Amino acid sequence: MSAKVQRKKTTSVEKKSFQSFLHSAAFINILMIFCTALVLMVFFFAVCTPRKYDLKVGSISHETINATKDVIDEVGTEDKKTAAAGAVEPTYRFQEDVKEEVMSSLNFWFTQLRTIQQYGVTLAEEDKKRMDSTFTEEEVDYAYKLSGDLNLTRYQITTLLKTDTASFDDMVSTVTTVVNNSMNNTVREGQVTQAIQTILSIVGYKLDVSLTQNILPTILRSCVRPNMIIDQEATDQARQNAMDAVEPVIYLQGQNIIREGDRITRNQLEMMRTLGLLKENTYNYSVYAGSFLVIIASMVILILSVRLVQKELLQNTRKMFVLLLIVLVCVGIDAAAHVIPNAYLIPLTLGPVLAGILLGHRAGMIIILPLSILLSGLVSGNSSSSFSDVVILFFAAVFGGTVTLQFIHGHPQRVRVLLSGLLSALTGVFAVLAFHLLSASDSGKLVETCAWFAAGGVLSGMLAVALQPVFESIFRLATPSRLMEMTNPNQPLMRRLMIEAPGTYHHSIIVANLAEAAAQKISANPYLARAGAYYHDIGKLKRPGYFKENQMGENPHEKTDPYVSAAILTSHTKDGVLIAQKEHLPPEVQDIIRQHHGVTPVMFFYHKALQMSDGNPVDINEFRYDGPKPQTKEAAIVMLADTIEAAVRSMKDPTPKAIDQFIERLVRGKLEDGQLSDSPLSLKDIDQICEAFSSILKGVYHERIEYPVVQHYASGNMPEQKHETPVQEVEPENPIEKSEQMPAETEEDQGHDD
Repeated sequence: MSAKVQRKKTTSVEKKSFQSFLHSAAFINILMIFCTALVLMVFFFAVCTPRKYDLKVGSISHETINATKDVIDEVGTEDKKTAAAGAVEPTYRFQEDVKEEVMSSLNFWFTQLRTIQQYGVTLAEEDKKRMDSTFTEEEVDYAYKLSGDLNLTRYQITTLLKTDTASFDDMVSTVTTVVNNSMNNTVREGQVTQAIQTILSIVGYKLDVSLTQNILPTILRSCVRPNMIIDQEATDQARQNAMDAVEPVIYLQGQNIIREGDRITRNQLEMMRTLGLLKENTYNYSVYAGSFLVIIASMVILILSVRLVQKELLQNTRKMFVLLLIVLVCVGIDAAAHVIPNAYLIPLTLGPVLAGILLGHRAGMIIILPLSILLSGLVSGNSSSSFSDVVILFFAAVFGGTVTLQFIHGHPQRVRVLLSGLLSALTGVFAVLAFHLLSASDSGKLVETCAWFAAGGVLSGMLAVALQPVFESIFRLATPSRLMEMTNPNQPLMRRLMIEAPGTYHHSIIVANLAEAAAQKISANPYLARAGAYYHDIGKLKRPGYFKENQMGENPHEKTDPYVSAAILTSHTKDGVLIAQKEHLPPEVQDIIRQHHGVTPVMFFYHKALQMSDGNPVDINEFRYDGPKPQTKEAAIVMLADTIEAAVRSMKDPTPKAIDQFIERLVRGKLEDGQLSDSPLSLKDIDQICEAFSSILKGVYHERIEYPVVQHYASGNMPEQKHETPVQEVEPENPIEKSEQMPAETEEDQGHDD
């Protein structure tokens, strides 16, 4: 039974853990990254998926078509290989026994022919009156049978029958000698006909024409054989080597495959088919696979960069959404830019500059590499771009993004952002020149490319300036520009504070000076610290008269129940957050308003409640602020600055040494109370903050010189001057003095700012 209960508890815990994960910032960020990848896929497919054409061999193209990627002209390459193989001479090998075979065959056929010739002589001797040209059919048929396998024609048989013995012997002797000499030389395979013609030309002037024209060609064709035959294996290998040595015909990405008005050839159509540009091709999987891999790689690099450089972004869904949206905006603009004549007009540095001014310098650095990969991949999929274009754009994006981001770091003015566009143009030109010198490309194209790059850089700056206020307004981002605008005294809330709560306004100005100096000292965000200090007490606008610094006469807390007084004081943080939300102040400033008192108790009214309780227990938690404790460096700085400014202002003798000691005691009190336990401040940071506070307060509460008192004189007569020490001006004491035994308690306990 206990095991079942344990399993149920385990299952319940796992279910709650899974549900909490589904509502966590990590899960939301995963969903946003996944959705970003899907949208990027749409952009890539829109740009990289090639247009389909309906073309046939022999048809006329009505537009120029470029290669979407490097493609081999298979037909043209095969033709070149065939030509190279055909140009290779065959490899021969000598056969020594061929001569004997030829001479033996020649003697054999001459013997066969002699039988026919002698038969003709016999017929002539038997009938002296026979005409030379007449032989009966039976005689010719008999002679034909004597020729054996020589396949002589009847005309050739008749010619032999009419040949006398002397002429025949002369033919045999002459032909045998010439053939023997010919076979001593090389007779290559495939050149037998030429060898026979050579033999006939040699014997032609020595023999009877009827023999050389009628009998000898047949005899020689039957006997003569090549003594140099083709070594087929060696020849095939030589031809294969020649074919392998042929470089393939490659059309580079962006090169014209078909020009407008051309009649389409077979090799052009095959290249179009290979590239998937014909309507008969259903899908081009390589484009989809390449796009998928590029997007996955860029997203992985983005996540790893965030974890390495600015891990807190993973817990801030709003800022992470802005970062991913910047990626989508930049890739979307670049996808739309592919309709323009040149890819170099892409605003390469827009992403890093936008991220830098909206989310901070580190966020800008995070986005440089993944965005460069995405933009280069997008350009790579464009049919009008080459591989060198991709390399130059990637280099320019990384180099330009880094340089322009450093240029605007610490200088958030919009003019500076606009000038970053010119710097981006210069870095783009630098990239083009660098790769031009490496490749020694066409100088005419260099000037054109530099012009496009310069235009793209200027466009980056202009778009950054145009989009910055849009992002700031929609997402209420605490950018340096926005924070500086908020600290303008003419802001409506600041004017209300100055008019309706002048004491709180004056206090906020001093706290802002302290907070800004301390933030600069520890490398926190000085703009956020100053703006947070300006607005940290805007909740007092709801009941300004209940706070000591705004009171001109009677203190309403003297007639108010301490529980009510404490509730009024502690509610000014909640009231401030409501006002900030109504005025659409950045969430970071709202957090400072909410956290600048942490969970500090209002000790004065708690002490007053104890005195009125007649010994009954009083819960101190009813006199605490709602918190939470400061979560950021800037919120912790504002808390310390708020406490120290109010406390030091109540000092009777604020000497430099007394100020240092008082600051140390107040800060120690906050540490011991645990108010800084949730902030990322280190002990070194706290020491530097105290130094910054001390230098500012010593300047505010500096020693004043004593001026002599000069008595009045009349009508030009100089009376005797009497030097006296005047009474030093001292601020009137507070109605309720602060106890030296409670240094961490401030005038806010009585309705004054902390």
